[in-house]
Formats: sequence, C-alpha cells, structure tokens
Amino acid sequence: MKAARTIIISLVLGILFGWVVRNMSLSPELNTNILQYLSMASDIFIKLIKMIVAPLIFASLTLGVVNIGDNAKGLGMLFGRVLGLFVLSSICSLFVGWFVIDLFKPGLAMVEVGKNILASSGVEAASKFDSNQISLAHFVQETIPDNVFSAFSGGHIIQIVIFSLFFGVALTKINPQSRESIRVLLDGIMHAMFAICNTVMKLVPIAVFASIAGVIIKHGFGVLETYLIFILEYYLALIIVWMLIYLLSLKVVGRSINKLISSIIPPLSLSFATSSSEVAYPAVFEALEEHGVREKISSFVMPMGYSFNMIGSMVYFSFAIIFITQVFGINISFTDKLYIFFMLLITSKGIAGVPRASIMVISSAVTAFHFPEASILLLLPIDAFADMGRSATNVYANAVMTTFIDKWHKD
Repeated sequence: MKAARTIIISLVLGILFGWVVRNMSLSPELNTNILQYLSMASDIFIKLIKMIVAPLIFASLTLGVVNIGDNAKGLGMLFGRVLGLFVLSSICSLFVGWFVIDLFKPGLAMVEVGKNILASSGVEAASKFDSNQISLAHFVQETIPDNVFSAFSGGHIIQIVIFSLFFGVALTKINPQSRESIRVLLDGIMHAMFAICNTVMKLVPIAVFASIAGVIIKHGFGVLETYLIFILEYYLALIIVWMLIYLLSLKVVGRSINKLISSIIPPLSLSFATSSSEVAYPAVFEALEEHGVREKISSFVMPMGYSFNMIGSMVYFSFAIIFITQVFGINISFTDKLYIFFMLLITSKGIAGVPRASIMVISSAVTAFHFPEASILLLLPIDAFADMGRSATNVYANAVMTTFIDKWHKD
C-alpha cells in the first residue's frame, strides 16, 4: 500500500510540475533541456527493465516446465484438464480485453501524443503492422534460434521462450540429481532477477513523475482524461471476466461458491492493495481447504494457476497492445493480433504474480514486434492502478477454478 501511495504522489507531483512548466514563460532552450532530462530519466528505467526481461523469462519459464513435468507424472488426466482450462480461460480473457478496448478505442484520443513521441525519438510512425513479420518463413526465422547467446544478447524474446521450453523438457529427461542441481541454479537466477526487479521498481515513482510531467508539458491536461477512460474501461473488462467466471461457477459448483467467494474477500483485498497475487496464496489455500476442496487438488492446481492462469494479466495485455497501436496509428489485421496474443500467452507463462511483472511482459512484446520503445512510458502512469485490479482478478480466478477441477476430477 505504501508503494501505491508513493506512485500516486509522484503522479500528482508530475502533473503539477508539468502544469507549472507548461504555463511558465520559459525560454525554448530551457524548456527543451527540462524535457531532455525528463526523457533521460524515463529512458534509464526502460533500459533497466529490458536488462532483466530475458534472463527472468528463461529461468521462470524453464522452471515452470520442469515443475509441471515432475508433477504431471501419474496425473496425466488431471494435468490435461488443468492446463486445458487455464489456456482456454486465458484465451477468453484476451478476447474480452480485445473486445472492450476495440469497442471504445481510448488510444485514438492520444494520436497526437504518439506522433510527438515518435518525432522526438527520431522514429517514423508505422501506419501498418508489417504482415511479412508473420509469414511462415519469418516465423521460423524469428522463433527458432540458431545461436542461443545471440538470442539473449539481441533481446529476441520469442527465441528465448522457445529455447526455454526445449531446455525445460530436456531437464525432465535427465537424471534427478543433475536436474535438481540445475533447478536450484535456475531458481537462484529467477530470484536474483526478482531482487534486481525490486530494486529497479524503486525507480518507478521517478519514471512515473518524469513520463507524466513530460506528457503534460508537451500536450496539456487532455491526456489525463484518456488515461482515466483507459482505467475505467479496463476495470469494465475485469468486471465482465468476474461475472463470466461467477456464472460459470454457479453452473459447475452451485450456490456454495458464494461461501468461498465471501471467505476470500480479505486475501482479495490484500492482493488489490499490494498489487501482488502471491501475498494472498496462503489465505486462499486455507479457504479452499475449509470449503472442502481436496488438498491434493488444491496443492496441484493452485501453483499451476499462479503461472498459467493469470486472467487479469491477459486482459491487460490485450488492452495494452491495442492501446499502443491506437496511439501510434499502427494498423493490425485480425490475424496479426492473433499472432501477437499467442506470443503474449506463451511469454507470460512462468512470470510470478508480483507487482509490475506485466510491464516486463509488455516490454518483451514491444521489443519482439518492433513497436516504439516509448510505448512502455505510455503505460507507466496507469500501470499501478491496473496492477491492483489484475492481481485481485488472478487470485479470484485461481480460487474459483480450483473448485471446478475438484468437481470434475474424480479418483
């Protein structure tokens, strides 16, 4: 909650600073210098985020594959049902977010902002997404790494994902002692990246201040209305997802689901306040036991859910990508969007439910599909508010869907 307050304060200060500078009679040279320093602060944050994305995705996704490979032995049917439900729910969530943002199109109100951002960075606007990027030949070229080290050094996230999947499957085939040693190493790398991430995230207030101040200086208060609309529409999409899950749970589990939802309100509130779904894990696990969910089901489904069932994050990914294309005037066909969402679906797996993890996934997509790097700055001022909603949604979805599996899977 303290972090959220800090971000809100920095957001307000950034707005006030931008308003003061915009309304002062400063010389063009001084105004340009201020914007340059603000841009420098934002650029540093972006580079630090990009620095940890590749090793974090490699370590976390490989660990996810290894853990599932271990847990799935003797539980093939249960594994298939859980994975099938989570993949289906993730796809549906992406489409809900896609539908809502395509319906309201909030990014169109910031087209001029996008043009100015591109002009200031010396990049020309792409009026159309390069469909050649998703040809079969390009797909093979971009997804299959010929040199894993060049994939890491070049930030080719899709190639890193493919290598991580192969490496994770390979680890399940080697002797247990060697596998465990590598697992410990990967776990150490992942937590080291999260430690760096926690340090970098301390700079979020500075990045938020710099990005929103720069936007206000250049474009005035009009953009704030767009941000507010974006958040309201995003929460509308989350409400739709919540209602769909609830209606489905009434059909599958019955009215007893109301008791479970009532018992997880405290951990949901904690998750919302801290922007982290992980902090709610123990309380939700206990609530599921009290609700009568078998421990062997909850102990298998819940950990998988925290890596493979991030429904709130899926809604945000579709919102963020479509918003970016609207702001920068990039036309994307239906099939192009499907390909991008497919890669987001894969890239996001294994990323833990910690604050601001989604920014790293969006950053990887921005790099992989050659969107302007400044796209991340568009999302920073509102990411903290979106993070609260998506974290609580992830907890809610995992808890309710665990009861689905408990209902369906019989010994």
